[in-house]
Amino acid sequence: MLIDNKNPRIQAIIEIANILNGNNYKPSDNGDTFYKSILGITVRRLGEIQFHLAKYIKKPLKQKQNIIKANLIIGTSQILYMRVPIYAAVNASVEIAKIQSPHHVKFINAILRQIARDFESNEIKNLDSLINVPIEIINRWKQNIFQKDLKKIAKQHLIIPPALDIALSRHEKIDPWCDKLKGRIFGKNNIRLTNNYGKIDNLFGYHQGVWWIQDLAAQLPAKILLASVKNNANVIDMCAAPGGKTAQLLTNDLNVISIESNLKRAKLLKENLKRLNLKTKLTIQDANKYKVENLVDAVLLDAPCTSTGTVRKNPDVLWRLTAKKNNFSRILNTLIVTQKNLLNSASIMLKPGGKLIYSVCSLEKEEGENQIIDFIKNNSNFIISPIDKNEIDITEEAITKKGFIRTFPYFSKELGGMDGFFIARLEKTN
Repeated sequence: MLIDNKNPRIQAIIEIANILNGNNYKPSDNGDTFYKSILGITVRRLGEIQFHLAKYIKKPLKQKQNIIKANLIIGTSQILYMRVPIYAAVNASVEIAKIQSPHHVKFINAILRQIARDFESNEIKNLDSLINVPIEIINRWKQNIFQKDLKKIAKQHLIIPPALDIALSRHEKIDPWCDKLKGRIFGKNNIRLTNNYGKIDNLFGYHQGVWWIQDLAAQLPAKILLASVKNNANVIDMCAAPGGKTAQLLTNDLNVISIESNLKRAKLLKENLKRLNLKTKLTIQDANKYKVENLVDAVLLDAPCTSTGTVRKNPDVLWRLTAKKNNFSRILNTLIVTQKNLLNSASIMLKPGGKLIYSVCSLEKEEGENQIIDFIKNNSNFIISPIDKNEIDITEEAITKKGFIRTFPYFSKELGGMDGFFIARLEKTN
């Protein structure tokens, strides 16, 4: 077996170690199918794998030994959940250990062989899928989410590949595209793919520039804005990258100013809009420092957040957030301040009667409901403008009593679920 830094198992081990250390995600340019498969399965089953390993490791490994633990995790994943011959999985981990942790070769060999023996004798028991959600997250969510719904979230995030949504330009007829992409219509101007769809840029029509990738729930904020303004309205898309929401607004003939503070993300936005043959007035700067020449009809603020609602597509996010003690609380508190500042900045960009659409792809109430309630208390010139079920193409259970939208990953689970989002519409009264 070839052992070098391009080896998919080594790259997977390194990424699992990064997750265990709580390091931020850095996109890999590895297009290897085996790498993507092993990493996708392992992260989704990380809780189960660590539970099983704990029975065989008498003395817990230290934080600085996470590369050893990651090797064991990848080896166990192949034994328990993949069609990899057991001897190949064990041998690969042993050979990698000779390079990464030579003093633990015998240890890794012994642990994996014992797991393999127990697996072959059916002594490895199936576990509740909730074990794949960090306990810190479970303890937070159960304050606001029923136990049965927590289990639905946990089951939904095990599905590989996660359903993929293709947002189609409103100028295109959906039926022909649905046939060519071999998907099904799911929502207005949206096609859902649930089979092994492969690389995005290999999908039919990618270079024609009439569709883009955007989860159905992520499409809702712009759809709500479109239902709230007249044709040719002047609007601002704050935190605009990667560009899906800007594309929605532009293809509906609105006059759009897109604001993005991050240079790399701004570059991605420009590349995406170029493929779609769309142009926006892009401003690369901190949205809190942006000064409008004229007050606008609506502002769309899809704010930075913990992204806990994206667990279907990003199963690593919960583990990264909770890998270090008090890490989640620190990140959450920082983001809450960021969101408050952006809300206040958005509020002064609007003309009287203007609409502010606020959204986050988070399941945390502090970033959603609580954030908006606090804003309304401190800004008497704003009111909640309830979202009606007839305005938007989403399941009725997503509309809350206050007229917010709250989606969960298990909504429309028979079609593959959707991202967890919170969305509110506010109106500036004067």
